Amino acid sequence: MFAGLRVFMYLCAVGIGTTMLSWYHVVTITKNDYDNTMFAAPISQTESRFNQQLPHLNDDRTSNEVSVKSAATTSGLYEFLEPQNGTIKSISLLGERHCGTNWIYDHLGLCFNHTIPVRRSLSRYKHWFQHDDPKRIPQHSLAIAMFRSPVDWTWAVKEGPHHATDHQRLPWKEFVTKEWTMKRLHKDEEYKKQQDALGNGNGRICQEKFMYHEIRSCLTRPYPEGHFGKHNPEWFCNHQPFYEMKWNDPDGKPYANILDMRADKIRNFMEISTFSNVDGFWHYRYEGLLMTGTEELIQKVEAATGVKRHPTKCKISGPNAIKKKRRPMDPEFFDYMTDNVDWDAEALIGYHKPKFRAVEELKKMKKST
Repeated sequence: MFAGLRVFMYLCAVGIGTTMLSWYHVVTITKNDYDNTMFAAPISQTESRFNQQLPHLNDDRTSNEVSVKSAATTSGLYEFLEPQNGTIKSISLLGERHCGTNWIYDHLGLCFNHTIPVRRSLSRYKHWFQHDDPKRIPQHSLAIAMFRSPVDWTWAVKEGPHHATDHQRLPWKEFVTKEWTMKRLHKDEEYKKQQDALGNGNGRICQEKFMYHEIRSCLTRPYPEGHFGKHNPEWFCNHQPFYEMKWNDPDGKPYANILDMRADKIRNFMEISTFSNVDGFWHYRYEGLLMTGTEELIQKVEAATGVKRHPTKCKISGPNAIKKKRRPMDPEFFDYMTDNVDWDAEALIGYHKPKFRAVEELKKMKKST
């Protein structure tokens, strides 16, 4: 009897262990270009079909992108600053998290890094608000900013909230409405006191040359050792929080939510064309480059720099050559975004308010099944 009980307990332990190991493999899979995703919630067959058809329902985006002949001509209300041919000596690629910057940075590097430096920063690292600093911006720079549709981008950041420590593992409604900030930590406060004593407190004393009131956290690693425990302490860079406060706000007030931050980030990037040492500024939509391919972009860089692409390493991405799997998205989230995105800011870079309601479309699809 006891032998049989031991065998039964052993089999149970093996089963539980196998299940836990399988779950570990699921949740620890990662992809390139900040494409980490949390385990997706199950959705119905109708919702799945809705997500597949979602790109085709948006009349504005479809009419813009189906007729695209040039990625530049549909880039939005803000015009490119075109450099004189052959004058560019440095290329800076910028863009928020989850905007395809790794893809284009690697692509430009293979095509031109043998002659022209391709950087992931201008005055600051590619993700962050930029400021006019001639000491940090190389002379004769071409700045290229990349953007992604506000709906897809916000959903992607929710799934992979890099450097947003207080916005991890949140349901979508809480994620998009929660104040875009974190509590100022003790280590930050002590560092500020030290800098004040040295007479440096009002300078650019924080990471990426931000002022103290412009960012939380000021320090790159503000948490004490072991704060997050042994299990995945660097989940989406939560050990290095980076919350930018309101742009050009002397009081350092936080953004009410991530959507307000995005709108200001767009406007900040548009100002780059006025910065010292910037001779050219272009902005591209991630979806547009996927659709049209990268040949035109590479041709424009060749003209701006006077340098030919590398004859063997520069592999052009053709139109629709890269197939991106669409993440399941809550239709209510789509409608919320439609109602709350700053579409005036989005129009600068070529995005427009959808003309349909996702929840209503889903109801129609359910009736037709």
